[in-house]
Amino acid sequence: MTYIQPLLLVFLAIATIGLWRIPRSRGKLLAITGVAGVFLSSWPVADWLFSRPAEGQYPVRPFKPESQLQAIVVLGESVQPPQFEQPYPLAGGNTYRRCEYAAWIYRRYGPLPILVSGGPDPHVGPPASATMRELLRRDGIPESMIWSEDRSRSTHENAVYSTMILREHGVSRVALVVDATSMPRAAACFRKLRVDIVPAPCCFRTWGPWRDELLPSWKAVRQNEDTLHEILGLLWYRIRGWI
Repeated sequence: MTYIQPLLLVFLAIATIGLWRIPRSRGKLLAITGVAGVFLSSWPVADWLFSRPAEGQYPVRPFKPESQLQAIVVLGESVQPPQFEQPYPLAGGNTYRRCEYAAWIYRRYGPLPILVSGGPDPHVGPPASATMRELLRRDGIPESMIWSEDRSRSTHENAVYSTMILREHGVSRVALVVDATSMPRAAACFRKLRVDIVPAPCCFRTWGPWRDELLPSWKAVRQNEDTLHEILGLLWYRIRGWI
């Protein structure tokens, strides 16, 4: 699903309309609503609270499977395109952390094949799975233990195309590595396809120092956008029958 981050734009538009209508009775209310929305969108306390319904389902602790796994599946997120001073694709923060966590699970509970899932982006070039594969290889994972799915462009397609590869190898029980906010939707997609998922969430929104949590910040805006993305994604996927 293509997603444009709308929170700040929407609330700033509300505030602007409200200020324009200040002489009228409803203008002040619109302005207050817009300013309050901008504040809440950028307030770390609010972003922590809004992330609880998704992330609160999973304990913040190292992954520990209750029974034997057959493989690890890690879903890609963003990959930065090559730049003049960086003539190669570069994994985004969450993609990097997911791959690191998958490698940790491999070393702790493996050896297990790791399936990296992420398709092409016309602005980047190679599929995300190629960048993820290179990260794992540099982390000491043998090439023979890395499987690649390089067609997907959404979480739904991650699940569909990855499940095809898993079935080819006779795999039905896997550790799924994705950030905690995205885990409910990602796990539901795989379970819809009758894959036995053991959630291995990472990138939790944990509580930091008070001085960082009380003042508005761009990080809170980003987290709130991600949370909204997942809420809309869950709704859309239910409508489509994908979960």
